[in-house]
Amino acid sequence: MIGILIRRAAERLGAAITTVKGWIVAGGRRIRAFFHWLTRAIGGAASRTVAWLWARFYRVSDRTARARQRVKAIVVWGVLALLLGATFYEYSSLQSVCERIFTVGNRLSSLQSLLLTLGGALIGAAAIAFTLVMFAMQVNVERMPHGLFRRFSDDKGLLGAFVATFLLAIAVACTSLIPAPSWAAIALLASGWAAISIGLLWWYAYRRALLLINPLEQLRLVVDHGTRAMRVFVRRAKRIAPLIEAAQEQEENPIESRYDVTLMRFFQANPNWTAGAEQAIGHAVSFATRLAQLGDHETCNAALRAIVVVNRAYVKAKGRTFVAPAALPGIHIPLSTDAFLNQTLENLRQIVRAAVTRGDERQIEQTFRTFVELVGVYAQIDYPPHTDSKHHAQLVAGYLSTAVKDVIPHDRADVLMEGARLIGEAAAILLAYGPPMSIASLVDELGAVAAPGVLNQRYRPVTQVAIAQLATLTLSLLQSRSHNVDFVTGKIRDTVAMITKRFLQMPDNSLISAQSTYLGPYYSSTNSQALRARLTELVNALLEANENDTDARTVIRNIETWADGLYQTQKELLLLAIQKRSQFSGDMIHWIEGVAMLLLVVSTAPGCDGNTRDKLRRHSSWLISTFSWIPDDAETVAFVENHNVTEILFRTALHASTRQCCEYSKKVQDLLLDWGFQGGKHETGWAI
Repeated sequence: MIGILIRRAAERLGAAITTVKGWIVAGGRRIRAFFHWLTRAIGGAASRTVAWLWARFYRVSDRTARARQRVKAIVVWGVLALLLGATFYEYSSLQSVCERIFTVGNRLSSLQSLLLTLGGALIGAAAIAFTLVMFAMQVNVERMPHGLFRRFSDDKGLLGAFVATFLLAIAVACTSLIPAPSWAAIALLASGWAAISIGLLWWYAYRRALLLINPLEQLRLVVDHGTRAMRVFVRRAKRIAPLIEAAQEQEENPIESRYDVTLMRFFQANPNWTAGAEQAIGHAVSFATRLAQLGDHETCNAALRAIVVVNRAYVKAKGRTFVAPAALPGIHIPLSTDAFLNQTLENLRQIVRAAVTRGDERQIEQTFRTFVELVGVYAQIDYPPHTDSKHHAQLVAGYLSTAVKDVIPHDRADVLMEGARLIGEAAAILLAYGPPMSIASLVDELGAVAAPGVLNQRYRPVTQVAIAQLATLTLSLLQSRSHNVDFVTGKIRDTVAMITKRFLQMPDNSLISAQSTYLGPYYSSTNSQALRARLTELVNALLEANENDTDARTVIRNIETWADGLYQTQKELLLLAIQKRSQFSGDMIHWIEGVAMLLLVVSTAPGCDGNTRDKLRRHSSWLISTFSWIPDDAETVAFVENHNVTEILFRTALHASTRQCCEYSKKVQDLLLDWGFQGGKHETGWAI
């Protein structure tokens, strides 16, 4: 009995010790967790505090640097003003001192000799200094056009500084003619301030010369001259507008138009109103060509941007005088041709051709970007008789696409990639300002740029970029407020299908499918930047939109328009991919599943009306029914089943059922049953 009691007591003591040990371990863990949290909190707070202090330091440093640049000139002029004020304040004291000093002996004659010598020395120094300055200007003649050199050689600021310095030096020499000691104070003060002024003028002339030989400053002056000349003519037109209007009222049939007729007539009467701007464009083109040959691409880019700035000023000056071409072919409107724009584009075309000949990739890409910027400038033209035409912007975009295609034979894959991206960017600009039809030609050009990548492996990244741009344009069209997107979306679909068919004709035996890689921006189901993923984000936004949201309704109708006939091209591509036993078949199968589900989900959005809902579900049903066209031979069934067609059909039917689309779900169930009979007759596994 005693042994049993001792054993029980030992067991209870052991259990108590175990419990206490557990409490200690748990407490230790809590303490360690607390100290770990405390350390992290303190460390996080300290790091944030240090980061905040550095941010404040950088902000104060930036503000101080900007303030120093602004205050520098103020300080210099303030010091000079204080010295001048002190001179006038102490003039009487200085005059009395000078009279006592220079009345003794021959001291006045010594002062006169000193002033004469100083004046002569300053005259010689002024001549030598400005000779060196002008020589520095002349040795840079090969870096600027001849006409621009003549203008800078006649710079008023530089010549004015030379004349002022020379006159001040003569004035110092003339102070030696003072007749009496009472004039000594005036002579000393005048010569002293003249010497200070001469030093400042030398400094100004030196800085001015350095500024004038700087190509960036020369470009700025060129742009200022060209834009100022156009503004002068516009001001003249406004001042004499009453005369032109009075003459128009006296005509038998006065013109009534939304155009600025007064400005148009003034421009017709003064055809040389763009002469300054044309000269500025010519100088900028000369800079871009010459400096690119010297390897100065930074200044070359600045010259190309100067062309854009002058064209922007031209569009602003011309105002409501742009004329769109006739909508009907065969009818020519003379005023629709813009000579200034044509000259600009022709100059840029020649720059591209010369850069391609030299193999200067940087200048080619810079000129491409200039075309895109000009597209943005001319896309903002508002043609007075309201029309959606963006004729001049489309003309610039045509020059861009032609320039990009001219690079294809020269084995410049990187340049072509940038060109394809910029064609897409130009199309996006046109789509933002004009109708969808305005980008139809650019879609064809993207297809032409993407096509060489099918045969030439070096150009396949170009194909990938072009496909990405087509996918982006598709999404932009779906979000457009225009209702006429059917033609352009169909053209994009046909272009992508054409490139895909050519790719599928090529053998693809690599471990990683080239077809899936380079067509991925459009057909990938795993890439977050591909069309399907971005379309999913758009559909989610439509589900959250209000029922009365007009923009959401427009997007839903655009999606329905895009989906109309989608199954036809996808069926052809799917069957061709299966026939070629391409790994791209899996991408097509999953893309068809994903897009069909997205169309079904869009039909349940709050802003979707009954008619559009029925059409979307019909398009989705036809798209998912493309699986019924898969051949039923054993080899094809086994190949396709590797991509889980059975599971996809079951998942689609289940998803439609959860969305309360019972009729749609029944159709997919029938399709699944047909696939079971079609593929189940072969021993291809348990799934079917």
